[in-house]
Order: sequence, then structure tokens, then C-alpha cells
Amino acid sequence: MPSHLVVGLGGTGGKIVRQMRKLIESDGGGLVGAEVQFEFLYVDTSDDEINKVQDWRVLGRSVALSRSQVMINRAQSIRPVLADPGAFPGLRDWVEPRRVFDFVNPTTQGAAQRRKLGRVVFAQHGDSYNRAIQSRVNELEQKQRAMGTTFHLVCGLAGGTGSGSVVDAVSLIRDLFPDSLNYRILIYAFLPEVNSSRVRGVSGPAPYYANGYAALLELNALAVGAYHPVNVVSGQRMKHSTYYNGCYLINNVNENGVPFELEEELPNVVAEFIYQKSLSRDWEGLGRAEQGENDIRNFEMEGDAKARAKLFLSFGIKRVVVPEEEIKEYLAYGFAEQVARQLMYNNWQQGTGFANEERSRDYQSLVRDPKELQGWLLSDDHLCLSAGVLPDDAANPLWKKIPEFWQHVVNVKKIDISEDKHVTEMDWVSRLITDLDKIFDEGYRALGGVRKFYEIKARGHVDTARFIVRRIERELFARWKTGDWSLAELRSLLDALLTAIEERQSGMDDRAVKMQLLEAESAKRKSDLLKKFNESSRIVNWVTEKRKRLFGDIALALEQQYVARTYVEAWRYAKTLSGFVKDELTTLRGQVDRLQQSLAKSTAEFHRRRLSRLQSADSAYQQRLFDFDAIKSVMKAIVTDEQGQKARIQQVRNDLIGLAGSDVDSFETVNRNSTLEGLIASLEEQSGKLVESVHAEVARSKPVLKVNIVERLQQQYENNAEGLQKFVCQMFDEAGAVIGFDDGEVRRTVAGNEGGRQGREQTAGVFIPECEHRQEFRRRLERLFEVEGPADLNVGVETGRFQNQLVLMRVSSLMPVRFVGTLGYLKDHYDRLAANDDERVLLHGEDFGASLPLLYARTEAERLALGRQQPYRLLAKLLGLIRERRNSVSGLNEWVISYFKDDLPTSLALSGATLAEVINRSQSADAQRIIENEVRKRLETDYKHVERRNELLGQYRHYAVEVYEAAGEDDQNPAYQQIARMSDVMRKIIGVAS
Repeated sequence: MPSHLVVGLGGTGGKIVRQMRKLIESDGGGLVGAEVQFEFLYVDTSDDEINKVQDWRVLGRSVALSRSQVMINRAQSIRPVLADPGAFPGLRDWVEPRRVFDFVNPTTQGAAQRRKLGRVVFAQHGDSYNRAIQSRVNELEQKQRAMGTTFHLVCGLAGGTGSGSVVDAVSLIRDLFPDSLNYRILIYAFLPEVNSSRVRGVSGPAPYYANGYAALLELNALAVGAYHPVNVVSGQRMKHSTYYNGCYLINNVNENGVPFELEEELPNVVAEFIYQKSLSRDWEGLGRAEQGENDIRNFEMEGDAKARAKLFLSFGIKRVVVPEEEIKEYLAYGFAEQVARQLMYNNWQQGTGFANEERSRDYQSLVRDPKELQGWLLSDDHLCLSAGVLPDDAANPLWKKIPEFWQHVVNVKKIDISEDKHVTEMDWVSRLITDLDKIFDEGYRALGGVRKFYEIKARGHVDTARFIVRRIERELFARWKTGDWSLAELRSLLDALLTAIEERQSGMDDRAVKMQLLEAESAKRKSDLLKKFNESSRIVNWVTEKRKRLFGDIALALEQQYVARTYVEAWRYAKTLSGFVKDELTTLRGQVDRLQQSLAKSTAEFHRRRLSRLQSADSAYQQRLFDFDAIKSVMKAIVTDEQGQKARIQQVRNDLIGLAGSDVDSFETVNRNSTLEGLIASLEEQSGKLVESVHAEVARSKPVLKVNIVERLQQQYENNAEGLQKFVCQMFDEAGAVIGFDDGEVRRTVAGNEGGRQGREQTAGVFIPECEHRQEFRRRLERLFEVEGPADLNVGVETGRFQNQLVLMRVSSLMPVRFVGTLGYLKDHYDRLAANDDERVLLHGEDFGASLPLLYARTEAERLALGRQQPYRLLAKLLGLIRERRNSVSGLNEWVISYFKDDLPTSLALSGATLAEVINRSQSADAQRIIENEVRKRLETDYKHVERRNELLGQYRHYAVEVYEAAGEDDQNPAYQQIARMSDVMRKIIGVAS
């Protein structure tokens, strides 16, 4: 089972990693895991891409990376290295000159488009990178129970992060896994786009473009063995024959001039290519292309050295697809919109589904219904605490309502007093008043007197109000949970309830005053009765029975008086409690409204997303085939199925509430445990899960999902042979490579490529799914692809893995970088920027890039000129004019020509890290002129005598012998051949006859 580790470097790499994970999720992961394994690692200096949470979702399902798959390395942390480079062995030999990093500060974003900074930041975390790579590979190899992994490194070459780290990212992997056959490394490098918006307003050469050229120089040098980087972990220089197996080059304009949108479309194209080719194991042409099997040599020579690797590739891809995921999203978003409408409004309209508006109810009557108020603990008895509100009070069997309490107390006291033989009849009333006053002042409900009771209870106003409103919330939540009420209805109910409570609250002062009047009336009646009671002592025939009746009437008046006195305090308490209840209800109303607003935004978002599906024009790499009328018909069938809708929506509602926890009965809990993004994601995910099963129910006669592309193409072209042929030809034409080519360079025959292939090798794979019911048409389609491809294209037709798509992929291989159409533009920026020493340092990982092989082959004139120039350079070395020294700026060795200018000594740095490179490289016109002038001057002054000239010729011969011996005494060695060919020219320059 093949294993693939996709390593994203920088923001571009992150976008491709994200899109690949979305592709895997969209395809259901059927092949991934069964036939192929993928792992991912994303390395960046910014977490911008990771923080785009919504972008890492497919129909609400997260495809976000785990923490072990992400490395965010901050540029601001390089100060310890700059302060003490000796403490960092992997960096100390190339971090100089440190002053070029003075621009870095705590606000520096990413790697600030500086390759050297990107390398420093990456190098600091090199050990973490190694561990992360090893960990990902271990995961893969444990799953497949076999050794071997293909690494796909994706990055942009224009910025600082990806471009600055790509060489080390590749080299460290190769150091961990030296076996280049079982551990293949493929690079996918985005070249800087011409006229980029990222460099608008920048005058002069831009690092954005120069970075691209510098990275290509290093990648090419790595491939031909001219650059062996320092291991940024150990500090030891690496030495591998194959650092990577191939490098795909990518631009935003393809070879046919078709542009790609840079931020989303082009990463999607690259992700699609990696994904498709990783699943297409039967495509033999791809393997040969990526291994360079169609050429006897995979590099071009420059003199005696490998100069330009032919390990660079590009690709093109064209998909014709029934856009199943997009169709599914269209249906899912439409269903999610209906779910949100039901949750918000629950207003079913026959034939159109749930409307986006509230239905009418008589809320004012409902909030004044005594039965509802009793259940909500909002009755007068509850607000006055005549009835218990809190559980302990409500459950207390001794707690009676206010009238019942005083009725009971008065009756008991009346009997006790009248039967007490120690109390005379004339003292009954005074004794009763005394006892009742004491109870009112001290013995009410075991909390002291009435005033004390309400004073104590007032301290818990907030808790009591919260308990009442929590009771209300549970009931309202239950109504919403079962689908009987919508959020809008609950919100309107709460608005009416708040209004009703406010009305009641405003009348509570009047009710307290009425109780005071009732108390006064009762007191007067008691006084009148008491007067008659006292007078009864003078009338003998009234002595017993009449006095008892009067005592009973007085007791009743006292009962009414104490009830009224208690209610005066109760209504004052109720008014205050009502205020707190209103506050809590307002908070509850806010929670309902918050959820309602979130759902309203969700509805708008689902509506926007649904309308954006299946509407946009096809992209350059993809053609979609679908029946929009059939899709809308399926959508309508889903929406208007009342019973099915309600059952499915109830399922989604339960899942949505379940996200907040088990046994949730609170809007606050739902809101606390969900964000707008989370709500959208949940509704997306649940709707997406239901869509396929619903589609199977309502679209049996004309399905729009699980459609075979072969069947769809037959419907379109069965009676149009010419149209089908044109369709096939267009697929080949539209699958152009994602870079533009310099046709002159592609066709150019260059020295150093003798015996190698001229131009680029092109291969294509066509992937057509099986279609049991359309086998004859499929064979017809296969034959057309076999015969209609361009003459220089090797075409293979294979069985496609996805029934809804036909895929054509083209690969251009065996390319040196010089084939790239925009290379000259990048080189111009590089040359101008590199003229500044500090800028040149920031462009390259090590030295100034002077030792790296050229990307362009020399012209015939340049080679002839170099043939004349090389002997002068060797003579300059033999004469001591050219010497090696340490550069005071970079701390690295360099070669210079020393001479006098205006009678003062000076020197000029030359291109090349070794003497051989100095001799063979192109030097500037000024440098070559100075070399030749200085050689002539020395010959004219110090070598006039023939013996001196013969001595100089002897030095040349001695040098040639050294080269011969170093080559193992092989007279066919290119390095020795080059020196030997100088013999005649050397004699002529020195002035010694043959």
C-alpha cells in the first residue's frame, strides 16, 4: 500500500495541504486508507492559514490538522542565534553577517520575504522538523506495515518561508532517509507570478521575484551535486548523490496563456494533481517521467561539470466531472436553510416548506392565563410568597398561603383562649390581640415576624427570580426541543410576558394601598365589635352566648386585619421581586434572541452558499456536467415533504442540542457551547449526512448523485460523433502545463547535452471509470483518447477510481530550468538586487550564490569567448594575481583579482567558490578585462626573458599534471581535457613557440 507524506512549507503549502484534506473528506476516504495512505505536516512562520477555521471544513466536518501535524516557527525568536551563533552549530557557519537581520523586530510578519531569514527560522527548529517527519513516517509505516514513503513538498518560491526553507526541508529528509528509491522526494514549487499584487508600488528589483530565481539556483545546484548544504541540526555538511527525485514547477499562467486564480484555484489544481496521481498506481508513464527514464543523462554539462539538472517537471490536469460534492452541498445547504427556518419560525406553508417569517399566536392571553402563570411560578401567590417558590418552601407542609395561615392561627388561638380557664371572658380579646401581634412581629413562618420574613427573603431576590425564570426556561426549551414552538414564538411570548409583568408590577403599589385600607376597615370593625363586647358585661342576659358570638366576630375582623397587614408587606416584596424577574426574563429573552440571530445569520449564510454552488463558470482545469433542473426538482421534493421534513429536522435539532451536552434544557447552555461558526458547521454536517439518504428516497427515477460520468457523456454525445471527437481533442489542449515555456530554449540545442534528449518529454494518463451499463460507449471513448492525442505525447488510458469523473493528466519532464518562460524576468530582478552585497546575502542560504551553476546555457559566442578567457584566468592564478581570501562581510572564502588602481592596491571579487569554477564561470566584462590587462602587464615586466616564459609554461604543465593525477590518471577526464586543450592558447599568450 503506497504511503505519501505531504509537507506544506509556508502559506502556499498550507493551502495545498488543506485542499488535499478536503478532497479526501469529500471523496469519503474510500480509497484513502484502503489502497493508499496519506499523512501531512504543515510548517510555517505564521498561523494565518491554520486560523481560517471555516476554510478547514467540508459540509461542517472539520479537516483541520492535529497539533502533531503543524509547526509554527516565529521569526521574532532569532535573536538568541544572532547574539551567540557559536551556540548553534547548525547555523554558525552561514549566519554571518548578522547585521543583515537588523530589520527583524517583534512585529515582523512571517519571514518578511527574505529567504535567508526563512532559513534561519527553519534551522532553529530543524530538530523539531526531523522529529515531526520521523513521527509522520512512523505513522504511515505502521499502518502499511512496510518501509517506504513518497514525500511531496509543496511551497512557494517567492516569499521567505517556503523559498528559504525548501532546500533544508528536502535535505534533512534525505539525511533521515538516504534511500532515494524507497523514499522518493518530489517538490512542487510555485514560481513568482509576473506583475504580482504583492509587489505593486515597489520600485526597482523586488525580492519577491529574486527569491524565486535564487531558490531555483539552489535547487538546481542541489540536483547536480554542486551544492551540499550544511545540516542545520548537526552543523555537518551533507553529501548525498540524490537529494530529490523531481521538482514540479508551477505558475499562475499555463502554457496556453490561460490564467489561474492564485489564492484558491491554483492550490486546488496542485492538490488535485497530487491526489489523483497518488491514487493512479497503474499509470506507468508517470513513473518513467518522474524517474527520468527516457533520457540517458538527466543533466546538462558546462565544461567538465554538471550544470543544469533535468529533474524539473510540470503538469497539466483536466477533469470532466459530475460535481457530486457541489451538488451535495447545494442540496445540503438548501436543507440546512429549511432546518434553520423551522427552528426560528416553525411556519409550515404547504408546497413551499418552512417560511422565513413568524406565524401568529395570541401571546397576550397566554401570558395572563392563570394556569400558565401557576406553572411558571408567576401567580400572585408566588410573587407575594403566599405560596412557596423555592423547593424547600414549596415542599414545607407547614407553609400555608397568607389567608389560610391567618385563618388557621386565629382559629387555633380563638379556641385556645376561650377554653383557657385562667383567662376571663373579658380578657379574651386583649389576649388574642396580644398573641396575634406577637406572631406577626416574631413568629411568622419560623423566620421572625412578617416584616422580618420578607426582609430575609428580600436578600435572596436574585436567587428566587433566577429559580422562577429557570423554571420558565426549562418549559420553553422543552417546547422548542420538541418542535412545537419556534424561537421567534418563544421570543414573542417572552416579550408579552415581560409586558404583562411590567403591568402587574405597576399596580402592586395600589394593591398594597388597598391592603392598607382593608386593614384600616378591619381595625375599625374590630374596634366597633370590641366596644359591644365590653358593653356586654352590663347586660346579664348577654353574658355567655352573645359574648362568644362577638368574640368570634372580633377574631374574624382581626384575621382580615392581619391578612391585610401581611399583604402590605407581601406586595412590596412582590414588586421588588418582579423587577428581578423582569431582569432575568430579559436575560433569557436575550439568550433566545442570540440563538435566533445566530440561526438567522446561519440561514443567510446557507442561502448564500447554496446560491454560489453550481453557478460559477468552470475553471480552466475542470468542466462540470450536471442537470440543474433535475437538481432543483430534487431540492423541491425534499423541501415540500412535510412529514419527512419534520422528522428529519427533529433529528437535526436533537443532534444540535446534543452538542451542548447531555440532558440540556437551557438556551444559555446551547449558546455557551456554540459559536456562530460551530452552529453553521453543525447544521452543515447534520444536513450533509441526511442529504444522501433523502436523495435516495426522492430521486429514484432521476438521480443527481452517484452518477457515472460515462453515462452522462453518452447522454450528451451518443448521436454526435464529431462533437465527441472535438471534446476529446479539447481535453488534451486544455490540460496544458501549469507553466509557460520559453519556446526558444525548449528547441535550442546546447553544448553539454550531447547524446541527451532535446526538448521536453511529454506523457499523459487518461482515467475513465468503469460503467457496466455503458461498456461499448466507454470503449469508444477510450479509443478516441488513444488516437487523438498530440503526436509527441505518450498516452496511456487507465481505469479511473471515481465514477463521477474523467481525468486527463499530462506531465512534461526532463526539463532544465531554462525552459521556464518567466525565468528571464526573475533573473533580471535577481541580478539587479544581487548587486547589493546585503541583498545578495539575504537571497541565499550560504555564501552569495556565486558558486552555483548557471541556469542558462552559454551561447556559442559566450563559449568561444570563454575558451579565450579561461587561459588568462589560469595564468592569473599561476602569476599570483588571483588568490583566495576570506570575505570580511560574509566570513566565507572567495576568489579575487588584486591589482593597482590610481596607484593604489585594490581587489575585485570573482564568481566561483573554487579555482575550477573561477576558470569556467562567466565573469563580468570588467573582471575579465582587468584579468587580461594584469596578465599582460606582468608578462611584459617580469617575463620578458625566454627562460622566465618557459618557467611559466612549466608551471602550467605542472598544474595540468596535478589535475591529471587527481583524475586518477585518466586522460579522458573532462577536467583534464579542458586544461590540456589550453596548451596552444597558453603558449601564444606567454609567447613561447611550439
